[in-house]
Amino acid sequence: MGPGSKAPSELEIAARYNVSRMTARKALEGLVSHGVLYRQRGKGTFVAEQVVFYGLSTMLSFSRTLQTLGYEVTTKVLNQDVIPASTDVAEKLNLRPNSKVVLVRRLRHLDSKPVAIHTSFMDFKVYAPILQVDLGRESLLAAIERVCGTRVAYSKDSVRATLVSSEDMGLLEIPVGSPVLDVEGVAFTENGQPTRYTKAIYRSDVFRLAVTNSGQQATLLKVADLRKLPSRNDGKAVVTEAGS
Repeated sequence: MGPGSKAPSELEIAARYNVSRMTARKALEGLVSHGVLYRQRGKGTFVAEQVVFYGLSTMLSFSRTLQTLGYEVTTKVLNQDVIPASTDVAEKLNLRPNSKVVLVRRLRHLDSKPVAIHTSFMDFKVYAPILQVDLGRESLLAAIERVCGTRVAYSKDSVRATLVSSEDMGLLEIPVGSPVLDVEGVAFTENGQPTRYTKAIYRSDVFRLAVTNSGQQATLLKVADLRKLPSRNDGKAVVTEAGS
């Protein structure tokens, strides 16, 4: 069944597979909770658009990761230029305001559907060679390592839900006011030097945030680590006890 198709009712499922109506209801509820189906009041249950479970980290290579999962990934470079750094960008990259930075803005497609917009900033003095790379064919992460010899060791990211802007809705081909996932992060070298600052927008009807945690990670999380995160007063995050 394709996206938008109407799913069978509880009675139809029960009759077709010779199960109870309760079993059919639980099956439908399970598919709804996993995002495979969605309900419209008064109309019924329908097949949702394809959902992609993804790490949504600026550390990951979007193209390489999703190609490994079997998707056809294409990239359209919207902007690849040199601009003066804003105060926010300069702060993230440990630069002086108005320093030159390389701007790379890309529209990402999965199976020909526009699904994400990635906007990255890098210090022009270090990453000027990126301007000569065809980023429609090569991932930015791979280009940074190949051309500039910089290895990204880790990143610090944040994810929030927001509404699509008037500019981005046209690129992503979604209605005004649609919810999107807003990912922001800085990637660092092993010695803690920022390499790039990235702001990304993902269609929330396509992506689900996938996170893997372990008991060991929860044990290692200390209050001192939590204090480094933005507080409620910052309007960016609310810190709660580990494990809650």
